[in-house]
Amino acid sequence: MELNLYEAKTNFSKIIQLIIDGKEDVVTVKKNGKPVAKLTPILDKNSKRIGAAKKEMEGFDISMEEFDAIPIGDFGI
Repeated sequence: MELNLYEAKTNFSKIIQLIIDGKEDVVTVKKNGKPVAKLTPILDKNSKRIGAAKKEMEGFDISMEEFDAIPIGDFGI
């Protein structure tokens, strides 16, 4: 998301909440059309983020050997 300085000042609390909620990763603030600042979340060292997709991965069982054997083209790269 990119905002001019006036928009950022006017909506600062809303912008911070978007970052907290994870709806925006980076907010760029511009002055006279030029980027001057970026707002980004501070990563919490005690965050539980690593297990965020644990529920979605239930039932997905693959060994590292099986994973390494998957052709790279199968990942859409």
